[in-house]
Amino acid sequence: MKSDQIRQTFIDFFKKHGHVEVPSSRLIPENDPTLLFTNAGMNQFKNVFLGLEQRDYKRAVSAQKCVRAGGKHNDLENVGHTRRHHTFFEMMGNFSFGDYFKKEAIRFAWELVTKEFGIDKNRLYISVFQDDDETAEIWHKQEGVPRERIYRFGEKDNFWRMGDTGPCGPCSEIFYDLGPEVGGDPKQNVMGGEGDRYMEIWNLVFMQYFEDGKGGRSLLPKPSVDTGMGLERASAVLQNKLSNYDTDLFQDIIQAVAKTARREYGSDPKTDVALRVMADHARAAGFLIADGVLPSNEGRGYVLRRILRRAIRYGRQLSHDSLLPVAVREVVRKMGSHYAELEQRKNIIDRTVQDEERRFLATLDQGTHVLAQELDRLATGGTLSGEVLFKLYDTYGFPVDLTRIMAAERGFKVDELGFEQRLEAAKEKARASWKGKTISGDQAFLVTFSQNVQRQFGETPFTGYGTTVDNAKILKLADGKNEVSELKAEQSGVLVCDKTCFYAEGGGQVGDRGVIRSPTGEAEVLDCTKMNGVHLHHVRVLDGELKVGDPVQLVVDQRARQSTANNHSATHLLHAALRKVLGAHVQQAGSLVEPERLRFDFTHPQPLSRAEIEMIENLVNEEIDKGTVVEAEVMPHKAALEKGALALFGEKYGEEVRVIKMGEFSIELCGGTHVAHLSQIRLFKIYSESGVSAGVRRIEAVTGERAVQYALTGLRETEANRQVIGSSSLFAELYGTATKALSGPEWSEQKIEEVKKLQREIQNLKGKNVNVDSLAESARPFRSDGIEGRWVFADIPMDDRKVLSDLSDRLQDKLKPAVVVLVGQGQNSHPLIVSVSKSLTPKLNAGKILGEIASALGGKGGGRPDFAQGAVPSRQNLAAAQAKASALLEG
Repeated sequence: MKSDQIRQTFIDFFKKHGHVEVPSSRLIPENDPTLLFTNAGMNQFKNVFLGLEQRDYKRAVSAQKCVRAGGKHNDLENVGHTRRHHTFFEMMGNFSFGDYFKKEAIRFAWELVTKEFGIDKNRLYISVFQDDDETAEIWHKQEGVPRERIYRFGEKDNFWRMGDTGPCGPCSEIFYDLGPEVGGDPKQNVMGGEGDRYMEIWNLVFMQYFEDGKGGRSLLPKPSVDTGMGLERASAVLQNKLSNYDTDLFQDIIQAVAKTARREYGSDPKTDVALRVMADHARAAGFLIADGVLPSNEGRGYVLRRILRRAIRYGRQLSHDSLLPVAVREVVRKMGSHYAELEQRKNIIDRTVQDEERRFLATLDQGTHVLAQELDRLATGGTLSGEVLFKLYDTYGFPVDLTRIMAAERGFKVDELGFEQRLEAAKEKARASWKGKTISGDQAFLVTFSQNVQRQFGETPFTGYGTTVDNAKILKLADGKNEVSELKAEQSGVLVCDKTCFYAEGGGQVGDRGVIRSPTGEAEVLDCTKMNGVHLHHVRVLDGELKVGDPVQLVVDQRARQSTANNHSATHLLHAALRKVLGAHVQQAGSLVEPERLRFDFTHPQPLSRAEIEMIENLVNEEIDKGTVVEAEVMPHKAALEKGALALFGEKYGEEVRVIKMGEFSIELCGGTHVAHLSQIRLFKIYSESGVSAGVRRIEAVTGERAVQYALTGLRETEANRQVIGSSSLFAELYGTATKALSGPEWSEQKIEEVKKLQREIQNLKGKNVNVDSLAESARPFRSDGIEGRWVFADIPMDDRKVLSDLSDRLQDKLKPAVVVLVGQGQNSHPLIVSVSKSLTPKLNAGKILGEIASALGGKGGGRPDFAQGAVPSRQNLAAAQAKASALLEG
């Protein structure tokens, strides 16, 4: 049975039994700062299990994308070396939210495995928690599993917890016997001991208790079920393979890479590891990029970069051809039909992978050479220092695990602690220059704090679409670390009201600022965020005190709100204009909307031309000029999409969505604040267009008063420049009878070229005016190592390297055989040139001579044996440099 059939059979089976199919959530967890990546099928249902969220169904089935490649759950280093470790995998699962429990869950699992999938019962084993007699009896009496095939294990193996507090309960697993050819004793390896013979294929978690964090457990009023069956392992069983990598999930990718690399899978263990790594990492990379993660040097982007670079490095072992893009394209081809995001974003996936491969290969060989040199200096079996690890990481982009692998291949260890200390010192240095504008408090505390508020009071409603002033009551206060009953003057903390007109940061829009006043005090609101549906006002008390239960007046900074609304509405117009000018391939890849400016990241393969930017600005400003009323309507998600609303990638939408419509020009799903009519924006002006990463561009722009002042300032400077060059006014050219003068970019570019040409002519004239005969007469003879000639050391007051090179040639013609050393004169650095007659190069090397002289002047450089050039920051030690040359040549 093919993997696509297995996945669909699983889903169809549970749909037949009343389960609602829930699409996989993104690999970036929604509103869960405790997770780096989605790593289990239950992640998207976490708040449902905690009682913080209600769904309109009690039974669900899903095939969930998961990644375990960073943080606590990290399988990266084992990938490729074992049969079943992966960075990316699919977890199929069925869930009950207070509906059915153990009997039904076990019956579903056994029926699907033995009847729908047709797996031989005699090859199945069961594990249960050691004290869970109920589950053991259900397996034996209800499903007929012999008692000798039911194994009991302790809390470490068969008891599940969500955290220190919260739902918990026993779990039960189904194991498959791969056969005697694998080897292993079920008593030892059913629960992950030595050997691979008995493979876990399904885990059923029974959320039966609530743990209070102090050792106490109470029965949950509505016990629930969370199960997981890995598609990769299920495919191995149903395709009769001993390794997940031999299934169709990986083989198509492996064979595509092997064909390009002209290798054969199964012919060599080292080749097989490299092919398995590339297949696994291509899957992880493709899905991470599709879900909005891009390579970077921190957080999720750094994990992606590690995955990509590990794959590229293994690919280099197979061939010098480009391999990773081949693997990722095969992932898109194979899995794009079920996961539409792969097909929708295949262009950005491809460009990102190609760009990362190109960038890394540019430094891989150089970094590998540096690593080899460092290892050569060590005694056999030595340890590579943390300093070298950090140098390879910081200078050459080598992830520490990649250095570890390469060192281990030669029998060396690495000092990871030393590396971490240097890395933390570098981060601390960066943090020292950063001052945040919000009081974030302890993130873990805020998560718990907001959960407690949600349980006690429910979600806090937002009233700010129609007003910036409201009356409310304080429900909870915290000082950022602990819940408190009051906050006094000069204290900072978090405040929760029963409702709020303060917009909470989300969808790229920053949180509102303003003030909160009570009968006994006043606080400044520095920011507003939202967790678990609860609005958290980050405040600093200015006067008096604020207490739980106080009635308060909420006042949003109206000017900042209006400026933010201007920028947010302009962002929608910009998005629509980009798609009209550049094409429908443009998708949002990130945004920032704040009072001062807007920033919009979007997918596009190359920089925008000046003409394209002007077209985009014109389109947006034409819509602003129309003054169209901005319509906001709440409707079902499906109806909004049918209406043509653009759903922004990466945003999480509920059943009911808010649709923002700006005439026929733009319609998007959005929860942010917007202008009432487009004329409020006044003016839109782009001030920056740049690249963010492969295939992603960034536009920064201003609106409203800032845009007006920006435009007026530029216009005044333009008019002043026109007066200086004697050109007619811009107004006269645009609206009068004056002929358009060359005073724009074309004129400036022409004048710059004229200046450059004149500078080159001046340098050439200076070069011709240098008295070559006089310099030649100053040459001194040398005799060294059986060769002889003349050498000259000259200080030339110019920085044109071509002129200096020509001068060197002229001196060589007069002095051959000779060594010529020329030191130029620039502004910030000074050129250095060394030439050696070809007849002398068997004994003298221009590059080595230049290196010695440059070091005396604090510079560097290199080149061929007969010609080398470099640069030096200072000319103060010319005498010492000349002495160094004399010592090299004259002894």
